[in-house]
Amino acid sequence: RRRRRRLKASFFLLVVLPVLLGALYYARVASDRYVSGAGFAIRSMSPAGKMDILGSFTGLAGTGTPRSDSYIVMKYLKSRDLLELLQQDFDFRTAYGNPEIDALSRLDDSLDIEKVLEYWERRISSSFDSTSGTIDFEVQAFTPEDAKRVTELVLGYVQELANELSEQARSDAVSYAESEVKLAEERLLNARLQIRTFRDDEKSIDPSASAMAQIELLTGLERKLIEVRTRMATLRGSLDDDAPSLKALRRQAEALEQQIEEKSGGLSITGAEGGLSEQLSDYEELEVEKNFAQKAYASALASLETARIEAGRRQRYLAVYTQPALPEYPLYPRRILYPVLLLVVCTGLWGIGTLIVYAVRDHVLAGSNEYGQTTTAGDDRSRKIKKLKQHPHHFFKDSSIVILRPLRHLFREKNEA
Repeated sequence: RRRRRRLKASFFLLVVLPVLLGALYYARVASDRYVSGAGFAIRSMSPAGKMDILGSFTGLAGTGTPRSDSYIVMKYLKSRDLLELLQQDFDFRTAYGNPEIDALSRLDDSLDIEKVLEYWERRISSSFDSTSGTIDFEVQAFTPEDAKRVTELVLGYVQELANELSEQARSDAVSYAESEVKLAEERLLNARLQIRTFRDDEKSIDPSASAMAQIELLTGLERKLIEVRTRMATLRGSLDDDAPSLKALRRQAEALEQQIEEKSGGLSITGAEGGLSEQLSDYEELEVEKNFAQKAYASALASLETARIEAGRRQRYLAVYTQPALPEYPLYPRRILYPVLLLVVCTGLWGIGTLIVYAVRDHVLAGSNEYGQTTTAGDDRSRKIKKLKQHPHHFFKDSSIVILRPLRHLFREKNEA
């Protein structure tokens, strides 16, 4: 009877009373919570066949893919950054800290931002379908208007984040190519500046063209000089040196030699090094550097154009398929489901606790009985040992009886036979 009374008392305290209090709270005290939600997916401009092929088989998110951006958005929905933006655009503490809300569901206005963030995590829920790449989230509020307004703001923040991720992906793809173009452009400008400086210093637009023209001129003069000298050699065999024709040819040859000497400028057809040769060497080095810089600049521009095309493919956008709506019926709290769940949980815990208590009690009682039997047997042995110490001859008497008793039976059987 005592045990039954204890069981009834424990069942009432641990099961009946909590369930009654919980049912009373959810039926009369708990405030209605309205739910508004939205659904969207982050998409890319890239063709579907080129998007995260490895992630479609393994379920892992690659870096810079729409799947990885979806996980970023999932974290962002319950982040402090979103909560601070929400507090700037919406009177969050007033809406969720209204005195008409029950004490267990109401937000305390004096809480720190960390505690407010924990409260916000209980008022928003999100899910991500890795197969379709869709994200759904729901926001709970204590009025239909607040639920819809908060959901619209959160969806707007997510769109801004998607745009930032898209811009970041584009800038990451183009920034390196743009830096290469900038370096190639600086190199080309430097090469052109060096050529302009050389032309200003040497007073020549194209030393190679000037050298070719001068070489052609020198070649013509030397050809004429060779012809004059040939005629002079021919006439010396038939005329005197004082002949007028030889004197004219000699003066013509001297004039040609003087022109050749003036026009050569240190450059001769035979290849002797002079000032013009040095100019040509310096100018050719500058031309090689300029041509190489032009090719590098053209290659950098082509790489930049390719990077821009790839960046356009990496562009992200938010595809919203469920817009926030004004709720008409409060989905929370579940006034029937929650008390039933509380009854199941309390009953289960009470049953487990009762079994543990009685198992421990039975184990303790069994140990006590075994200890009592062991103590009684030990006392008997102690008494026998004490008796033998006081009367040693009893030991021999008992021993002889034990040893001789089988022998007596043996002799008795032989005599009877």
